[in-house]
Amino acid sequence: MIDQEFEDDPHVEAAAKFLLNPDEDRAVDPETQARLEQLLQAAGIGQLAAKDGKHLGDPEVLRRLTSSVSCALDEAAAALTRMRSDNPSSRGSNSTSSQQQPEKISLVEACTDGDVGTVRKLLTEGRSVHETSEEGESLLSLACSAGYFELAQVLLAMHANVEDRGIKGECTPLMEAASAGHLDIVRLLVAHGADVNAQSTSGNTPLMYGCAGGHTEVVKFLLESGANVEDHNENGHTPLMEAASAGHVGLAKILLMHGAGINTHSNEFKESALTLACYKGHLDMVRFLLEAGADQEHKTDEMHTALMEASMDGHVEVARLLLDSGAQVNMPTDSFESPLTLAACGGHVDLAMLLIERGANIEEVNDEGYTPLMEAAREGHEEMVHLLLGQGGMFPGANINAQTDETQETALTLACCGGFTEVADILLKGGADIELGASTPLMEAAQEGHLDLVRFLLENGANVHAQTQTGDTALTYACENGHTDVADLLLQYGADLEHESEGGRTPLMKACRAGHMCTVQFLISKGANVRRQTTNNDHTPLSLACAGGHLPVVELLLSHNADPNHKLKDNSTMLIEAAKGGHTNVVQLLLDYPHSMQPMMLNQHQQGATTATNLSMLPGQVGSRDSPLPPGTVPTNLPPQPVNFFNLLQE
Repeated sequence: MIDQEFEDDPHVEAAAKFLLNPDEDRAVDPETQARLEQLLQAAGIGQLAAKDGKHLGDPEVLRRLTSSVSCALDEAAAALTRMRSDNPSSRGSNSTSSQQQPEKISLVEACTDGDVGTVRKLLTEGRSVHETSEEGESLLSLACSAGYFELAQVLLAMHANVEDRGIKGECTPLMEAASAGHLDIVRLLVAHGADVNAQSTSGNTPLMYGCAGGHTEVVKFLLESGANVEDHNENGHTPLMEAASAGHVGLAKILLMHGAGINTHSNEFKESALTLACYKGHLDMVRFLLEAGADQEHKTDEMHTALMEASMDGHVEVARLLLDSGAQVNMPTDSFESPLTLAACGGHVDLAMLLIERGANIEEVNDEGYTPLMEAAREGHEEMVHLLLGQGGMFPGANINAQTDETQETALTLACCGGFTEVADILLKGGADIELGASTPLMEAAQEGHLDLVRFLLENGANVHAQTQTGDTALTYACENGHTDVADLLLQYGADLEHESEGGRTPLMKACRAGHMCTVQFLISKGANVRRQTTNNDHTPLSLACAGGHLPVVELLLSHNADPNHKLKDNSTMLIEAAKGGHTNVVQLLLDYPHSMQPMMLNQHQQGATTATNLSMLPGQVGSRDSPLPPGTVPTNLPPQPVNFFNLLQE
């Protein structure tokens, strides 16, 4: 805001009329020119003569004139503000005026809106040019990111710091302008001394921001102003990598002309401009980089070549270009996986077909021992499974019963672990062995709680009694993981309720050790023996529940006549098992037994029928993980036995 004495000056009035005249062809009469020159002379700017001899009416000259006058007036306003701050009477006058006209808009809001007039007014009234937004951004950054050229001029004229990152401290105003592509502001900031090689908190430079945004003219200007073409950000990316990742071919050409290294790679992830372009699927960029000499066999930190990066996201045409340029179709030396395995994992059918046509090995395994078919089955890609089984007749199908070396997993066990019923159906119809694997497909499905898939496998003849080398069955896996509905279905198909796995642990013991209350309730309702001992160390369901600190399970077992006095082979007791685990609530329960059980037993008798009804899910079955007793079932509570404390505490 300019002081009233300036506004009344006829020279200022003439300048204002001239500068605000919308006529592009306006001419300046000698008298007006003389007045303008007097004004500029007073501001310390000098004469109006253009160095290139252009007429004063030329738009470029007028633009420079407008900018010069505006900045000069802002400097004058700032000087007046400082003079007033030294004059007590002026401060009193301003205070009164401020009280009469309360501020309606904040300085940050005015900058955000690009309201130059309000910003001038607030600054001349004494507001600080160094204020920040709630997000910690400086006023100059707000103006530069939004493209408010005149506002940026005003703030700089009022001595805003050209490197002001605000409280946030992330980006300089130049970075904001470069990122948004505001060339005029970029020029302005550089003219005021902005550092063209400053780095953000993430290591990005103005040049990187310009490259990522595809702002060609900004990039050219920054390079001409000394921007470093080989700086790395925190990801190890150079400006060329940023341009390649975004697909800006024109910028890549400019950067290479200015000395950018085409095969420079990041230190940590070993990415190159080519691998980034391939991963993003920028076909034209990939073509340009290959023609410019990029190394297509360079490997990232994951040992991925450019073709493998393209395969991850299914970029068929990029892969075709790379193959036509001589890229290796099968797993390169020292790599962990092949392009086909990556395509299969992602479900990219068209790309997989291309790779197979170009000679990809359909049985090649990755570092986990998985073939492409296994990867497709594990991810549930039905169409890919069809393709790899050769059901289109274009090539011999993959080995449907291939197994991994260490775990003997198959495509079917992997599909069942993931719960992919449709894939399992395709594999079974294609001849997959339903019992093959260290853990059978049924065990995998039961362990993960895939009820519908378990039913499907049982209906297709899966052996409910099959065991692993450790003696585990589908039922023990279901109970150990709290899948009560699966356990119910398996029992309906004849699973052994008292089957002992390694160490002699029954399904009930597995559920007790894991603390699956509802599964324990269900198994007890089916007649599971709560006093059964293991064969190796005489563990019982109760000792395992105490060791795990599962108070509700302990209470339930005691209410069903579990023996609290039982001693294990190593002379450990229920109390000692709970104490070893630091389970003070279980310890207290055992010390107070049987008195600690009386309130619970009374409550069970009063609410037994209601609880059984509320916990039921579906007629005739349990219904969900950790689901409770079927409708109408009320546990029979036998009289508790007093604890022999000598036996409990004796080692």
